[in-house]
Amino acid sequence: MLQFRVLGTAEVTADGRPVPLGGSRPLIVLAGLLLRPNQVVSVEELSRWLWDDDDRRRSKGALQTYVLRVRRALGELAPIRTERGGYLIEVDESALDLTRFRDFAARGKRAAANGELRQAASLFTDALAQWRGPAMSNVESDALHRDEIAQLAEERLRVREQWAEAMLALGDYVTVIPELTELTRENPLRERLHEQLMIALYRAGRQAEALAVYRGISAVLAEELGLDPGASLQRAHQAILTGDEGARVATSAGRAAYRLGSEPLIPRQLPADLGAFAGREADLKALWALVPEQPSEGSASSPIASIEGMGGIGKTTLAVHFAHDVADRFPGGQIYANLRGYGPGDPVEPAAALETMLASLGVPADRIPSDLDGRASLWRTHSAGRRLLILLDNAAGTEQVRLLLPGPGCLVLVTSRWQLRALVARHSAHRVALDELAEQDAITLLAATIGVERTKADCAAAERFVDYCGRLPLAIRILAVRADQFPEVPLAEFLDELDTEHDRLGSFDLADGDETNIRAVFSHSYQALDAEAARLLRLLSLPTGADFSAPAAAAIAGVGLASARTSLSKLASAYLLGQPRPGRYQFHDLIRVYAAELSSRFDCEATRAAAIDRLLDWYLSSALNASKILRPERHYRLVGDVDGGSQFGCHEQALDWFDEEEANLVAAVSFAFREERYERCWQLAWVLQSAFIIRARLDEWRSVFDLALRAARLAKNRAGEAGILSGLGVAHGVARQHADSLRYLQQVLEIQRELGTREGEARAQYNLALSAGNNGDQERAYDHALEALRLVRELNLVNLEADVLQALGDINAERGEHEKALELADSALAIWRRAGIVEDERFALHSRGKALVGLGRTDEGIGCMRQAVDMFFSRGESYEAADVLAQLGDIHLRLGDSASARDCWLRAVRVLTELSHPDAEDVRAKLAALAGSFGLPAH
Repeated sequence: MLQFRVLGTAEVTADGRPVPLGGSRPLIVLAGLLLRPNQVVSVEELSRWLWDDDDRRRSKGALQTYVLRVRRALGELAPIRTERGGYLIEVDESALDLTRFRDFAARGKRAAANGELRQAASLFTDALAQWRGPAMSNVESDALHRDEIAQLAEERLRVREQWAEAMLALGDYVTVIPELTELTRENPLRERLHEQLMIALYRAGRQAEALAVYRGISAVLAEELGLDPGASLQRAHQAILTGDEGARVATSAGRAAYRLGSEPLIPRQLPADLGAFAGREADLKALWALVPEQPSEGSASSPIASIEGMGGIGKTTLAVHFAHDVADRFPGGQIYANLRGYGPGDPVEPAAALETMLASLGVPADRIPSDLDGRASLWRTHSAGRRLLILLDNAAGTEQVRLLLPGPGCLVLVTSRWQLRALVARHSAHRVALDELAEQDAITLLAATIGVERTKADCAAAERFVDYCGRLPLAIRILAVRADQFPEVPLAEFLDELDTEHDRLGSFDLADGDETNIRAVFSHSYQALDAEAARLLRLLSLPTGADFSAPAAAAIAGVGLASARTSLSKLASAYLLGQPRPGRYQFHDLIRVYAAELSSRFDCEATRAAAIDRLLDWYLSSALNASKILRPERHYRLVGDVDGGSQFGCHEQALDWFDEEEANLVAAVSFAFREERYERCWQLAWVLQSAFIIRARLDEWRSVFDLALRAARLAKNRAGEAGILSGLGVAHGVARQHADSLRYLQQVLEIQRELGTREGEARAQYNLALSAGNNGDQERAYDHALEALRLVRELNLVNLEADVLQALGDINAERGEHEKALELADSALAIWRRAGIVEDERFALHSRGKALVGLGRTDEGIGCMRQAVDMFFSRGESYEAADVLAQLGDIHLRLGDSASARDCWLRAVRVLTELSHPDAEDVRAKLAALAGSFGLPAH
């Protein structure tokens, strides 16, 4: 069995014999991975530890080589996995001295907190026994030592302090004095160690030596830092000097304050730390940043952390876990108050909370003022300089907390389901807003209940398990307890059974009180809402997408935008909605389920139906407004006018809106179909074609239009059916599926003739001309284009005439009639310029460029085509730009300019690959052929 050691020289042994790693750099990699056992260590961190910033040898390939060496040395006994962004080493925690050290230390801390001092001292001794010298002393990495070793040394020193405190409480001065003497010599500026040594010497009857220790630290502080000893050290000195047996002296770890006779007097009110705790590294780091390395007696304030998040997200768990970790930094004690801001019963009044907290500091009841301000003032007086850790749990809002803030020199942790913005603005609180657990942390939390082996037996089921729970810590714990009742049932089978229950939130109820019933937990937040915010929350659960905007919320609720924003702000403040960025909102998965349940209970069918209609109308009207800006040449009479919707001032705004709302719009088409709003379904899909064709979203385009075609036919709307068939024809043409394109467009022509819609017939003939031309059938394309031209001139459709002339120009160019092609392209260009439609010039410039090249006027033609490329890119029409670039590459190659051909094809293939367009493979083949012919790199 392999054993790993980093607390001393870094090494691996197998059955007691060293395992060679093959050099110093593989050792750095192994040491770095062992510092984060069973966690992903990023490539960036490992590279920083391996190389200096200016070392040119740094490369991903070199890192992979070193990882490979370590893998070969360790074999399968400690596999190193390649994860997204880094590497992870799987280590049995009992096989690594660092994890053994931390486990013993944590157990010792819990034992000390429970008053089991002899057990605590033994566990601390076991923890320290894991150390064989300075950590990783043989690892040659300045960056690794700088980043990590100092922290490890500090962890070790804190455990030595905690051991000393336990020994002092047990009265074993003979054992502790030599150790403390050595520690003070190694850490000449650490006041806590000197204070401990003074107390030990005094209790051992060596008063003179205790006073000598004080004189020594005083001189060092004055010489090195220009400071006097801190207040705690001075109090210990005064008590020893006067022999005052009643004076209280805090020991170094701060777990208790002792009279010189060692009687504990200070509050230790923290709830027990949860045994299973996973993740939250960034949040813990933010909290640790509030804890000063050394107490500052002259501090003018107490740092405040506002730990916020939705119900069940783990606010109290995090706060309690962190409070236990830092309790030794606060020798004045730990005060805990549940303010009951959310939940059964009334919230705790500030006056009542102050009375309880003052009593915990030993203030007699007859000396506590009856008025609120008097109590708050006395609380600040008694807490100032005491180095208290104060946890105010489950606060309703800033006003409930404000008067409970202590005097300077303490640390305050506040947890709340409400965003305590005023606490941040007025009292400089640091917000720690909790999100769902990362997937791996959620799985670790699951494993803590059901066991690591069962979790690893089916990784896919474990991932599905935590996703079912929305990666919400409380939900994971509840469902894990249920799963643990059936240890022989595979996780996948357990989850399959849940899927048959059709009551997702019911899965998260242990039938053992509200604290383990997720509905009850959520209900406390919901019941605190006003009527308007509560109604909006319910209605938003209906058809909104993954995220949504304030205008969409206003539409679904049928209220003004200002009113919607007010309610959204309340919902976000209550953590019933997330706000990933300004102006956008989203549900947590389980909150959406809860809100939908509420809607089915409290909103009648007519209310829900009206809300759905309002939202679909808003999406359609907004999309219509945007589409008219993006593709003004389309005939929008097909869907008519729809009132309302967002307005857009320019092409860029309209395209940005489509990009932002694309997923919601596609979801709205499907939702409209499911709700049998067939007219709205096909209309919304038809309007989306403007964005689909610009962004070349081929898969979404065809999928949405397939559904819309069914909707139009169910609605028995032949004009709508023709519109959707036309869109399918264009989509398949862009995808180079020309036979399907012609089939759809021929159906369009038949329907338009059946309806007697001559403009529709003209547009169908125009699209058939384009599709036939793309299919290589130029004669058929020419016939369709001539018929389209006859119809548009008869109907005086000037803009469509320009489109047809430009198409005829392309057809003539393909037939080798370049003079005619140029004439037709110029005619189209003239029409667009007379109409002031500058943006449509891009198509004519493309056609004009091809004709000029065909006439041998290559520089002029290439210039026109490049101008068209720039115009396409400027309008976000990346597929059109890539198509012209691919053609330019062909032209350059024919002219013998292989370098320019390569440049054009490279630009084209990047865009086409990003769009997942089938043309990408053709362009790649051309690049490969070019590389083979001229010895050029293909990419």
